Amino acid sequence: GRIRFLDKNEESALFNEIRAHSDLYYRFCIFLVDTGARLSEGLDMRWGDINETRVTFWVTKSGRSRSVPLTHRAADAIAASDRRKPGPFSDIDQQRFRIAWHQAKETIGLGDDKDVVPHILRHTCASRLVQGGIDIRRVQMWLGHQTLQMTMRYAHLASHDLDMCVPVLERAAAGK
Repeated sequence: GRIRFLDKNEESALFNEIRAHSDLYYRFCIFLVDTGARLSEGLDMRWGDINETRVTFWVTKSGRSRSVPLTHRAADAIAASDRRKPGPFSDIDQQRFRIAWHQAKETIGLGDDKDVVPHILRHTCASRLVQGGIDIRRVQMWLGHQTLQMTMRYAHLASHDLDMCVPVLERAAAGK
């Protein structure tokens, strides 16, 4: 089947509901949707993994590290966290977070949608990159997928606007 992701309205409704419960959870959701991090990567992240503009995820499923640049709102979400803790989101109990997520999802009327789990934030990030015209190889690197096949699940979202190819060929023909 198709990969489910959140549209902007669903994201707003869900995040507002989560924010009413916990600012920390809200900031965690912002971080996840803007980095495409797995839940465990966000929870395990330490202050040393972050600089002003990037975050490095070390322990990933593929056994390799990857580094992604931070959006302004992801950087702000991190900056608001307590520096005395091991990491920005290390205080989050995964079970409690999942309960709050489920309650928020119920409240906004998505209770019956089995695909609206925290991992949907990773799918949402990937979908936005592809829909925004980012090539599938870059999306693969961003997500840390070992194989391009995993990333190809998002390929149907790409624009198939071939008109953009013409100027490239015309520039080449003109020797520019």
